[in-house]
Amino acid sequence: MIIKELIQRVKALYNQGVQSDDSRLSSRHVYNKLVSVRSMLVTQQIKKKQKVSDWNFVVLPCVELIKVPSHECDCLGDLGCDVWRTKYPLPKILTDLNTHLIAFVASVDNSIVYNEATRQEMLYVKGNKYTSRKPRYVLENSHLYFPLKQSPSLIKIKLLPEDPLAAVKYPSLCEDCTDCQDCRDYNLLEFPIDGDLIEPLITIAKEELVSEFSKGKNDTTNDTADN
Repeated sequence: MIIKELIQRVKALYNQGVQSDDSRLSSRHVYNKLVSVRSMLVTQQIKKKQKVSDWNFVVLPCVELIKVPSHECDCLGDLGCDVWRTKYPLPKILTDLNTHLIAFVASVDNSIVYNEATRQEMLYVKGNKYTSRKPRYVLENSHLYFPLKQSPSLIKIKLLPEDPLAAVKYPSLCEDCTDCQDCRDYNLLEFPIDGDLIEPLITIAKEELVSEFSKGKNDTTNDTADN
């Protein structure tokens, strides 16, 4: 179901019919609620050890890497030790019981697959001649770091984002213009969630919104102003 249809259905339930021009409920507010409820439903699946379907994931196809210092202390200057890092911060990623919900990180030609590791694990890996050269990445500060002397300048990532639109908007090296105005109509994009979760998504979003707005005063005058 596209985003516009989900928002309209929630608004219709909230207003118990046709939306008034005095409604305090904006489309942005509804979308933010849909995102938070989606995260809750997916997290519940994970806690129950149920499979999260492929439909919930988003692929970032052309993620650019840049070479950066291995430290984050500006005053140290160049110590001659660089690593590769994603050029732009990644969208927030949902997690399971142990790790981030990243299906894969790979080179764009699929010839190399990288596995997630922590900084602590990387220290032990360096001392093991059998595993030290295996491709790995570290996720920190919303970036992926690749502690390799040689790394591809482009990778692709399949992940489960907290906000689907944040993933869709993620800069791609293959875009014609990364600095120009984005004119896409995001309302027409599919909202990534399993079909059997759509009804719970809409119902819970509506109930939470009703609960939130019932704490304030109702606008009883049809004067095109939300009083």
